[in-house]
Amino acid sequence: MDTRKQKEHVVYINWDGFAWYYYELANKNGSLKTHFINELAKSGVLFTNAYTGIPSITNPMQTAIVCGAWPKTTGNCYRYYDRKTNKVIQFGRENKAETIAEAAVRQGINAASVQQFILQDRGTKAGDNKNPYIQYEKADYSLRFDTAIKLIKGEAVGKWGQRIRLRGIPGFLALYMDDLDGIGHNNGTTYGVRQVKTEEDRVNSVLKRLNEMDEKLEEFVQASKDAGIYDDTSFILTSDHGMAPYGQQDLEYDGYGYTKLIDLIKTIESLNYRVDVLDKGQGASHDADIVIVCVGLEAQLTFARDYSDDEIVRIINAVKDKPYTGAIMTRDEMEKRGAMEGFADLLISPKPPYSFQPSRRLFIAGGQHDSLDESAQHIFSMMWGKGIKKGYVYTKKMYNIDFARTMAKLLGIDGPKDATGGILEGALLQR
Repeated sequence: MDTRKQKEHVVYINWDGFAWYYYELANKNGSLKTHFINELAKSGVLFTNAYTGIPSITNPMQTAIVCGAWPKTTGNCYRYYDRKTNKVIQFGRENKAETIAEAAVRQGINAASVQQFILQDRGTKAGDNKNPYIQYEKADYSLRFDTAIKLIKGEAVGKWGQRIRLRGIPGFLALYMDDLDGIGHNNGTTYGVRQVKTEEDRVNSVLKRLNEMDEKLEEFVQASKDAGIYDDTSFILTSDHGMAPYGQQDLEYDGYGYTKLIDLIKTIESLNYRVDVLDKGQGASHDADIVIVCVGLEAQLTFARDYSDDEIVRIINAVKDKPYTGAIMTRDEMEKRGAMEGFADLLISPKPPYSFQPSRRLFIAGGQHDSLDESAQHIFSMMWGKGIKKGYVYTKKMYNIDFARTMAKLLGIDGPKDATGGILEGALLQR
């Protein structure tokens, strides 16, 4: 298929860990660190009330976006305790749902992915000259954008032995970049950015990289204009989650650096429960009443036996007024938000910058995103280009799973078969 004959194109860009508050801080007091994004917003749609799902962790949420469906449909919740098998299950890229790339290819539209790993062998494949998946080791945002630019210019891209060349931009092109996520975690040197010791420096490191990515985005958009496909292309920029700060925030001791998991366990055990904290692959002891699974911030509580609603209420009442307790969700509340069945019986999210890290070591100025806090749930999202309203601010609450069916509509195809998200009709021009 000559991709230059494709009438509609969609470019899906995902900047992992792009929290809404990063965008606000980037433009605070007229600093305009996202100058080009701001210009694009004038000719597109800015979503000021965009949110992610549960758990707000990369693999399940990246999967949710491209499938247009939450974990209860995709079957990927990253990690949970399975009461039936008495084992903590760890997921990788497991996915029971059709992706937007698979939907496109199924309907005769070529697809390509630059490092959007959820689409590897799920609509795109390494070395495939029609529907390629391209990935490099240690590739930051700049190399990934450069690869996409070469793709739309028709130049050869990919590793030796898997080099491919397309004739123009495919109908669907996905780009994934995780600089903001890696730098935001602040666990060590990431893409050349060194670990810092204060929350202020952590945020400044993120904003500096965001500014650089904004400038590279301008270069990519200009390349699409030079290639003559800009006017026929719809662009989506979104994220899988934000980033909640945790740990010691400054150089002086402030009491946030150590986990509050120990106190949480003591509080629950004071109600005459036996608690086991388990990691992936582990099972509960024979006398355990409750299992706690932690990923970074949240505590996922699951009973190892049958329980009553009154027991859930007792635990909530015991922990809700703790200074470290933020949001709490019951099983029914989680399932209404699309959480996978069995994910947890109770989810306790700490108030930033507290954490339920399963370690006793000191944590300094870190970032994590498995959280119900606004900092992790509220994400940056925008659209611009063909078929999209110009200069429109979309204030209604929406979710990142709404983009899959919206992208399909822009391509003129049916959405992924298993999609449950909506179509963002209010952001589109009426045809």
